[in-house]
Amino acid sequence: MLLLGAGILLATLAERLVGGTLGSALSLAALWGGMLAAIILAFVRSRPRMLLRLHPFDLLYGIVLGVLLRFTQGWLEIAGTGTAAWPTAGTLDGSLPASFWFDGVLAPVVIAPLLEEFFFRAVLLVAIFTAIRRMTDSRSWAGFTAIVVTALLFVGLHLVFDTYTWWSVVAVGLVGLVCASLVVATSRIWGAVITHIVFNGILVGMLVVGTVGI
Repeated sequence: MLLLGAGILLATLAERLVGGTLGSALSLAALWGGMLAAIILAFVRSRPRMLLRLHPFDLLYGIVLGVLLRFTQGWLEIAGTGTAAWPTAGTLDGSLPASFWFDGVLAPVVIAPLLEEFFFRAVLLVAIFTAIRRMTDSRSWAGFTAIVVTALLFVGLHLVFDTYTWWSVVAVGLVGLVCASLVVATSRIWGAVITHIVFNGILVGMLVVGTVGI
């Protein structure tokens, strides 16, 4: 958590002191760097033996749950606004700028899901689960506590760097709860990673279609 805290501090300073595109890039690099450092340190020390195993069901869980979560987010938006506008991205002379393929595709669909899931679910959740189970000798309490705490911290991290509507907060919270529950239930990380990728990827696909009219 100290490494993530340092990353958040540096990210916030970069955003406020530098600003603009460069500030945003430095902010993201600092945040991701803090997460990556924490992940590497945790995996060097120890790693649950089943965590990195990939089972065919992980792909099924990820696709189905990612789609359901995105539909739920859309339903929540309709409940909050009375409508659900098709998302669009900013264009440059009618085309998507070159930076979109990193900022709008690679970052949210690949890099962020991997880093966030490995930090929150493979590192933090496992640490909380292990500590609570040792204290209570109860897998149920350990799982419940780890799921709730990591989901709340997951939402909190997103709120630090962006402004969210209530329905967006609920949607992010549901992603956190579902991904954490998958890891506790299966003892594997990949179902959570794929769920997160699918959830973000659907939105990116909608942005591209809504912007360029494919």
